[in-house]
Amino acid sequence: MLKVKDIVKSFDGNQVLKGVSFDVNKEDVVMIIGPSGSGKTTLLRSINFLTHADSGLINFDDEVYELNKITKKDIYKIRKRTAFVFQNFNLFRNKTVLGNVTEGLVVTRKINRNEANRIGKASLDKVGLSDKYDAYPHELSGGQQQRVAIARAIATNPELILFDEPTSALDPELIQEVLSVIKQLAQEGMTMILVTHELSFAKNIGTKIVFMDHGEIIEQNNVRDFFQHPKQERTKQFLASFQDNHRSY
Repeated sequence: MLKVKDIVKSFDGNQVLKGVSFDVNKEDVVMIIGPSGSGKTTLLRSINFLTHADSGLINFDDEVYELNKITKKDIYKIRKRTAFVFQNFNLFRNKTVLGNVTEGLVVTRKINRNEANRIGKASLDKVGLSDKYDAYPHELSGGQQQRVAIARAIATNPELILFDEPTSALDPELIQEVLSVIKQLAQEGMTMILVTHELSFAKNIGTKIVFMDHGEIIEQNNVRDFFQHPKQERTKQFLASFQDNHRSY
């Protein structure tokens, strides 16, 4: 479905991505893990052109795009097929929950308001917010706000959803409600790429792990082999550092 090849990105002479490559198959749940500063978020943002990579290729269903030459038309074409969930929700503070979900449908997708409201309500129902259509973001918990952001993503019926550390801005007791929604999407066959620090969640929900450090992929494998039989010494060190913080979901 998606092939990412040799993505390179520098900021002010500092090379953040050093030729990163990996594949995503349909219905994959790819978990990108690694220490802070390893380039995970920059990689995710480069795939959706929120950050423009210096070089590299994306192959999306056999259509190949050169990242340093891509046109606005092609960016729009890819974004129509994908959705992005931010770690800090990125909701419109002056719009209701339903308004946040429908804004993109009406303005960008040109869907009429009645149909957009129908889709928006169905998406909010799916994430357990059927009683919050008319609420405003400041009236919600962080977990509820992130569920609104996920509803906004699924409302566009994407082929691929990108999640940038969707629980990192949440208090510990609110993490579970967001992870439960993501787990439900995985069980329904949604193709997803997640940057996450929740290793237990990655282990239980993911189909593939991509471990990054210092702008490179150190190791990638299916979930079982990655956790049970890591090959690289750096991978073993990273996993060992999390053993004392194990959670089960």
